[in-house]
Amino acid sequence: MRRSGGRSGQVVVEMILILPVFLAIIFSIMEIGYVSFHVIVLNHATYEVARIGSMTAGSASAGACPPLNLPTINGAMSQILPKATVSCGSVPTLKDPQALQQNCDLQCTSKETVSLIFPISSIMLSDPGNPGHKTLTASVAMPIERPLQQ
Repeated sequence: MRRSGGRSGQVVVEMILILPVFLAIIFSIMEIGYVSFHVIVLNHATYEVARIGSMTAGSASAGACPPLNLPTINGAMSQILPKATVSCGSVPTLKDPQALQQNCDLQCTSKETVSLIFPISSIMLSDPGNPGHKTLTASVAMPIERPLQQ
């Protein structure tokens, strides 16, 4: 005849074996959600900075891209996301045959380093050589608004 008291040790051993794996999965899901939130915020901030930069770009001759207002662009990013950095440049696109002017896009790339929270998932998600941190990058191209040449 078996006693039921001998099975309680088996449950404890199984829980000790399964609990770390279960917690690692749960914490990894939470960490991925945390990083995903920061990706969404960085993409939106980059879009807003590109929009501000495209609307504040100076005027130029018909054959060139207008100069960018970089202090305004960097100031806008520092207000939206203080830890993020942004680099922008104008890229020529197709020439408009009707208006006889060169169209340009403002290409902005933002980077932000996020500190990861949980120890096990941060090992899996962190950048190589930078444990506990993940560098996020967002890139947006926005057409530069300018009036037609007379």
